[in-house]
Amino acid sequence: MLHQRAGRQLLIQYGYFLVLWFVVQIFVNVPILNLTRGWTQELLTDAVKTLIWLGIGLFMIHHTKKDQFVIERPFQLNLKFKPLYITLLAIVVYMLATALIQRHSIGIVATFKPTMLLQDFLVVGICEETLFRGYLLNRLRKLVPSEQTALIIQAILFALIHLPRYLTTYPALSLLTIVGQLVTVALLGYLFGWLFLRSRSLWPGIIVHSVWDLLIVLLIGS
Repeated sequence: MLHQRAGRQLLIQYGYFLVLWFVVQIFVNVPILNLTRGWTQELLTDAVKTLIWLGIGLFMIHHTKKDQFVIERPFQLNLKFKPLYITLLAIVVYMLATALIQRHSIGIVATFKPTMLLQDFLVVGICEETLFRGYLLNRLRKLVPSEQTALIIQAILFALIHLPRYLTTYPALSLLTIVGQLVTVALLGYLFGWLFLRSRSLWPGIIVHSVWDLLIVLLIGS
């Protein structure tokens, strides 16, 4: 009964955050993208992302009792986790192969801008991993008896939290594109969650997340 109540509370918290992020995306991020350019646009969107995602994530971790987490110290450093390096090698090979297949060449895409390094390499990974793995999955795994169930649930929720961005993109994305993006993000969310639970540290997931996002904008195009 306690787990059911705590589980409902966690889903309600997620719902509140989803609504908040939808409002922020529509009334803050979209105007920033339409009215600013260059480093001004980058710094403003990064500040919003950091405040909302990292700020709320750290707040929730700090104000949650440690016995409600399966991993009490999510920020502990664990760089000796061998699957981290295997995963990094795999995504580098995958990105190079994808670039070769799609563009018939391997090199930096014309759409890449230096400003992307800040968000895609330094900001997004740590913000999203702190909130979704450091808090949400960390609590969810304590409430769900099966690791696989917890990983799948948080992966789906992670994909759905990207809907505000996909639905406010201009020009509008096709339904097929949105579904494809959601599936990809869910699979990545599962991977990041697995890295967190097995390494008992956020850092492997943060590193893999950041490298993935960087290679996307560097080799494939955002």
